[in-house]
Amino acid sequence: MLILSGANAPPTTLGTPGSVVHLCVRMPVSDRAATAGAVRTLLVADLTRRVLEDVHRSQVALTLLGPRPGSPVIPGDLDAWMIRPPAGVFESVDAAAAAVGAPVGLMVTVAEDDTAESALTVGAATGPEPLDDLIHAGHDPLTLRCVLLSTPYRQQAPLTMERIADAAGLLHRWRQRVVDWSTHISVPMPADILEAAYRAFDRNLDVPAVLDLMRHVESDAAIAPGAKFEIFVHLDRLLAVDLPRHLGGPHS
Repeated sequence: MLILSGANAPPTTLGTPGSVVHLCVRMPVSDRAATAGAVRTLLVADLTRRVLEDVHRSQVALTLLGPRPGSPVIPGDLDAWMIRPPAGVFESVDAAAAAVGAPVGLMVTVAEDDTAESALTVGAATGPEPLDDLIHAGHDPLTLRCVLLSTPYRQQAPLTMERIADAAGLLHRWRQRVVDWSTHISVPMPADILEAAYRAFDRNLDVPAVLDLMRHVESDAAIAPGAKFEIFVHLDRLLAVDLPRHLGGPHS
C-alpha cells in the first residue's frame, strides 16, 4: 500500500488492487503554465499515479483544476516530461468528479494551498533561472524531472545548475550502463532489491532512497549484469527518466 503522511495530517493510504483512485491536481496560480512549481506538482502526481497503477494495479483517473478561468494550466508538451495524460482540466472538484465518475481520493497541491482536504502537498521548486529559460537553453526535461523528484516531495526542491549537471551526468551514465547490460543474458530481478524499491516508493514516494538503491545495484559485482538491466528498466517505468533511451543505438 502507498502511504503518504505529513506532520500536520493523518496518513493517507491508497493502492488496493483493482480500486479506482481519483487524483486531482490543483494547479498553482501563475501567469505562466511552465513554472517549476506547476511542473513539480504534476510530476509528483504522475509518480503517485505510476506507483498506484504499475505497482498496486489500481485504476487511476488524473484530473487538473485550473487556478482561475482562462489561466494557463498545462505546461506545454506533457510527453516531453513523460507525464501520463490527464482525463481533463476542470473548474471545480465536483465537475472533475462527475467527469470521471469517482470522487476525489487525493488532492495534490502546492504547499501554500491550505484549502484542500486529503492533500498531498508538494514543496516549491526554486532556482536562479525560470523553467522556460532552462528548456530553451536545451536542458532535457527528463533531467529536470530527475532533479525535481530527487528531493522529498514535501521539501523545497533547489533547481540549480549544479544539481541539473549532476542529474544529467547520472542519467547519461545509467543509460550507457543499460546499453552495456543489455548485451548479457537476462536474469530475473533479485526479489529483495525489488521489494526494497517498492517499500521506498510506498513510504512517502521516497525517490532519494530508490536512487541510492540503484547506485548500490550499479556497483554491486554480486548482481549479474542481466539482472541489473531488468532492475533499471523496470524501475524506469516508475521514475520515467528514459533509461532505455540508447538501446538499439551505437555506444557513445
